[in-house]
Amino acid sequence: MTVFKNCSIVLPERVIPGYVVVEDGLIAEIGFGESPYDGVDFHGDYLVPGYIDVHVHGAVGHSFHVGDEVGSSKVAEYHLSHGTTTLLMGVEGALDELAKHLPYKGMPKNVVGIFMEGPFISPERPGAIDPNFIKPADPKGFEEFLTEFGEQIKYVAIAPEIPMAKELITTAKRFGIRVSAGHTMSTIEQLFESITWGVGSVCHTFNAMSPLHHREPGVVGGALLYDDLFTEIICDGIHIHPEVVKLLFKVKPHDKVVAITDSVALNGMPDGTYGRRMVRGKLITLTNGITIAGSSLTMDQAVKNMVSWGIELHKAIRSATANPAKLLGLTDRGVIAQGLRADLLRLDKNLDIKEIYVEGVNEVSHQ
Repeated sequence: MTVFKNCSIVLPERVIPGYVVVEDGLIAEIGFGESPYDGVDFHGDYLVPGYIDVHVHGAVGHSFHVGDEVGSSKVAEYHLSHGTTTLLMGVEGALDELAKHLPYKGMPKNVVGIFMEGPFISPERPGAIDPNFIKPADPKGFEEFLTEFGEQIKYVAIAPEIPMAKELITTAKRFGIRVSAGHTMSTIEQLFESITWGVGSVCHTFNAMSPLHHREPGVVGGALLYDDLFTEIICDGIHIHPEVVKLLFKVKPHDKVVAITDSVALNGMPDGTYGRRMVRGKLITLTNGITIAGSSLTMDQAVKNMVSWGIELHKAIRSATANPAKLLGLTDRGVIAQGLRADLLRLDKNLDIKEIYVEGVNEVSHQ
């Protein structure tokens, strides 16, 4: 039994003083106020759930690639060191290329599956995705792919306006896969219809999609208006103006804002040009110097950014924990509650990570 006492416990609705008891990798007890047990004294530090990132592609010179177990493990370890105790491996590419390396063996301990950004997206909104990776809809091929590998695929981005999008989305839903509207020029009407097919979220909201206009609300208008939709948001202060992030928190239901990093391989790399992309400080773009090409963000920094912009701590933490868990249907984590996994972070008053626990085991200490 492990006891954390004198904690500031961050729950989805509030922060409370109390203690937590961990047994066999699970949260066995939560108490308010002074602990009746001896244990690790937090001295008022925050105890929060481990961060969950549903949309992350790489870091430290490596991309998540189903054919590169070593590189993928390095990416997962890097993000774990920044508090991400659960994530999806974000991959791009055609189905036949992915199939060469699936099923993926040796999933890192903080990886629960794969996120596919494409290939069925709009060529008009590729963002930084290689246009060669964008393919016409192939419902039959997609069904065959999921029949063989669907157990590892947890989340996929599809443009709802492309021909045969309905068939793609309903197929994914049949396999229990979450679908986001992403890299899309959909009208608000097309987005609304796609919700009835199974779209449940919006991929990196405001980026690579039809913008809000008062005569054509587009995907952004629908993301703000439709309460059923989860909305991913990149909180690096580069992709989205902080005031727009605050607007999203103000408009959306409390459980529908999902913080993501969209971190790419160049996260953590020195300034320079690397193939199609270049790094200048925290900014990663295509070599044209204009198109943003992923982020250099980590989840701990995303939370600190949100709080510095005026978002209440419990709301910022919820967007990085409980909300992504709900999006993915992960009912065993994301909240500090009895019976759930003891994936926990100790944060100081500056929200810097001091300790990282995965199933109650101290994996990383930044004392």
